Amino acid sequence: MGVNPNRQKIDDVFGNTKYYLDFYQREYKWNQTHVESLLDDIFYKFDGEYKHNLDVNTETISKFGWYYLNTYVTNQYSGKKFIVDGQQRFTTLALILIKLYHISKDLKLENREEWIKNKIYGTGAEGKSYWMGENNRSDTFDDILINGKKTKNLVKNLSIENIYNNYAFISKYLNKKLKDSNENYNKHKFEAFLLFLLEQIELVEISIDDYKDVPMVFEVINDRGEKLKPYEVFKGELIGQLDKSEIDHYYSIWEKGIDKLLNRDTNENESDNFFRFYFRAKYVDNRGDHRDFDGEYNKTVFSKKWDQKINLKRNPNMVKDFITKNFQFYSSLYADCLELSKKEENPLFFNALNNQDRQFLLLLSAIKLNDTEKDDKINLISYLFDKYFTILQLLGCYDSNKFTETIIELNKKIRDNNIDEIKLIFNKRLIEDINVSKEISISDPFQYSLFSDADNSLGIRFIRYFFARVDHFIADNIKKPTDDYHNMVRNTGTVNGYHVEHILADIQENKALFKNDEELFYKERNRLGSLLILKGRDNLSSGHETYEEKLKTYSHGSLWARTLTEEFYHKHPDFKDFYSKYSLDFGAIKKYDQSAIEKRQKLLFDIVKLIWS
Repeated sequence: MGVNPNRQKIDDVFGNTKYYLDFYQREYKWNQTHVESLLDDIFYKFDGEYKHNLDVNTETISKFGWYYLNTYVTNQYSGKKFIVDGQQRFTTLALILIKLYHISKDLKLENREEWIKNKIYGTGAEGKSYWMGENNRSDTFDDILINGKKTKNLVKNLSIENIYNNYAFISKYLNKKLKDSNENYNKHKFEAFLLFLLEQIELVEISIDDYKDVPMVFEVINDRGEKLKPYEVFKGELIGQLDKSEIDHYYSIWEKGIDKLLNRDTNENESDNFFRFYFRAKYVDNRGDHRDFDGEYNKTVFSKKWDQKINLKRNPNMVKDFITKNFQFYSSLYADCLELSKKEENPLFFNALNNQDRQFLLLLSAIKLNDTEKDDKINLISYLFDKYFTILQLLGCYDSNKFTETIIELNKKIRDNNIDEIKLIFNKRLIEDINVSKEISISDPFQYSLFSDADNSLGIRFIRYFFARVDHFIADNIKKPTDDYHNMVRNTGTVNGYHVEHILADIQENKALFKNDEELFYKERNRLGSLLILKGRDNLSSGHETYEEKLKTYSHGSLWARTLTEEFYHKHPDFKDFYSKYSLDFGAIKKYDQSAIEKRQKLLFDIVKLIWS
């Protein structure tokens, strides 16, 4: 028979079997919410039966209702018992037992203490061996068993951190449940709970005879139980094809790649993001195929349609080749790019500011396995992506649906291509999209006639990004500080966050500058040349002021705002060297009328050419 069920108590589960962790579930991922739910369920059953005057013995406790802790799945191989599914519960139960051990010591119950200790570890020829101590956890369990808390700085990983954190929570939880009003442990209730836990909590072991059947069982468990992340299921489907003797080698490569994606200030979704980007980058050519990888891509990869291209289904040799080559190289590349996207002034960072992550798709597409041009392609593609997105926005040609189509098309065309071809492909696509959107025929996107109408319809996030780039361009050239990109683009707070400021307040005095032509006034008031960004409080304080009054605020605002004031030019005489070098028409403006707006609009256009051309 392939699958053998076996009903057991916790007293049977722990005491003489060392459990090894199969690669399917080597990480201990449960957090406080999971642990609390388990303890709540157990105590709900126990508290409903417990009476303070009952005789605490096995016969009495056996009359309590039993609690079912679900199934766990094992596989026997080379004399070792591997947990395929259930290690989250087993590790948590081990931590509960360690806490109960400490309580028994506090109560000086030597018989109970010895009994519990045998449920935590055994002693043999090689010394102490924790039943759940595999995967470098023995030192952690030892620390908690001896000291009752974290006292050692062990190798930092997700499992070790969760073990320490969950033990601290379990300790507080059981103290609350098993202590009396005087903060002393209730001996009677403790012994009753101990017997209930070991004798009345039941599990069903499902033992799989042939390890080759494990992937099938694991997939069914995941489909019917608490869903794992797609990358975790994908791991099982890939590595489960390998011979048991080969698994540790390939799993270690896999684990290092996934750890590099997760050991950073990102969420767990980055692993799945990587695989979706990777398979789309290397195999997808149209929007229909692009959608195939939206959800459970792990199933898509092994589907009949895609297995013909990817060839990882029932193909152990291809799986080994994929893990050692493509996965190892591209997961590292993706992790490095994620890191670079957090560093100011890096081209990847600018796209991240605009919440654009599809640059990663294009990077994975263009960069070949062990590509000698890797670093140059990272810089070039992220720059071209930013240029493409920014210019479409500024010229009023951006459409989110068409943008997605373009990304898919670029993905196909730049795949494994060289740098010169990539430049041509991007620039050609930019021209094509502008011509289609504007119904014109041009060969150069940097034309003032296309930029002159750029206004506040571009969206607050993008306008803040645009002026942040302008400010940093000025700052870099004159070697003066300006605020960081986070505050200028992302921060929405009223203290350090920036807001879009209309230079011309909506007041009658300003409308008079346009002969009270309100349509003209509002059109000119909303052009980029009539906008800037200010920190929250400055923006709020200048809302209805005249331009002359606003200049006082601008004198300590962003660099772009300060260039409106005469004071700025007096304080920074070297500024002239900068704008003379680039033939930029900077100058203080005393009266903000239509000609002033046009001057600033043209100045912004000239800066755009310097940053993005």
